[in-house]
Amino acid sequence: MPQLSPAQRTAGTARIVMAAGFLFAVEAVWRGSVARTMVAAAVLALGAGLLVFAKRAD
Repeated sequence: MPQLSPAQRTAGTARIVMAAGFLFAVEAVWRGSVARTMVAAAVLALGAGLLVFAKRAD
């Protein structure tokens, strides 16, 4: 099994965070909660930031 670089591990983590944030956002919109939607947007922004960081590190 090949070793992953730190940038590849960060990108994998970012994809997981973004997927969780997306599911969280869908659930928050479905329930009509503004506060939960804002938190979900923050989680999505964190995942996007990690992806940008991973791309620059590679």
